[in-house]
Amino acid sequence: MRHALRAAGQAGPLAGARVLLTRRAAGDRIATALEEAGAEVVAVALTETVPGDCEAMARAQERLASGAYAWVVVTSARAPAAMSLAGAPASTRFAAVGPGTARALEESIGRRADIVADGGAAGLLREPLLAGGPESSGAHGESTQDASSAERPEGRGRLLLPASAIADPALADGLGEAGWLVEAVPAYSTRTAPADSLPPGLTRAWGSPADPASGGFDVVVLLAGSGARALHELLGPPPARPASMGRRTAVVALGPSTAAEAARLGLGPDAVADSPTPHGVLSAVSAAVSNITGPRSTRPHHAPTPEEPS
Repeated sequence: MRHALRAAGQAGPLAGARVLLTRRAAGDRIATALEEAGAEVVAVALTETVPGDCEAMARAQERLASGAYAWVVVTSARAPAAMSLAGAPASTRFAAVGPGTARALEESIGRRADIVADGGAAGLLREPLLAGGPESSGAHGESTQDASSAERPEGRGRLLLPASAIADPALADGLGEAGWLVEAVPAYSTRTAPADSLPPGLTRAWGSPADPASGGFDVVVLLAGSGARALHELLGPPPARPASMGRRTAVVALGPSTAAEAARLGLGPDAVADSPTPHGVLSAVSAAVSNITGPRSTRPHHAPTPEEPS
């Protein structure tokens, strides 16, 4: 497991804050946004990716190449890395969750996503071309335009959803309710990284007060439900501290699904980033930092979707 300690900026709204980011990725734009706001970011991959169902992926890739899918929906940058989507014909359209996933998709297949949804996976269910079902997008997901309805069960278009084997089924269910015939393929899965791969001193820092002298964390950012589970398994919940011991560690979750898993595990959260963008996470972290001196609220703050800089 790789980890990195990134130096804090000299000034900014998060100057002096120490943030634990529960993933490690080269060129991570969320880490960069936090650093530019003045935070010291400790990036640690608490999970590791494992291959999905190779046979299921191979069958889906054959259907994809034949034009069987009207849409391919990608919710994570891990999906195009785990399963090649380059064989899709021009008639197949792509939808991605967030700009980071859209960039990974474009780098993988050389095509831009037709839809880039904000607000997490749930944002896709608000996109008219998907929320309205096959009729609204004129999509049938067949290799020929005169395919019979017998080849299209109930006349519905087909949609490929390569995702984690442990993904929340809410998106697939919602797309199915909209009229799509959804084929969810387990392209990969995630599991908690080995405890002996944690960087030296992380466990001690996690249990320390959130102040510069003690080396603890002001905020931990959870980007997926698997990350919340890994944090709980490897480090446990942020320790409760009396006021005399300094500020407590706030918990920020990306999206409602991650927030729900964090709550189930007793991890809060204090704030929820409803936008899967660097500025969305930054807004939530800023809100959490301003409210970590008192007891945790029973209702987390939901950071509004901010305007991205042009």
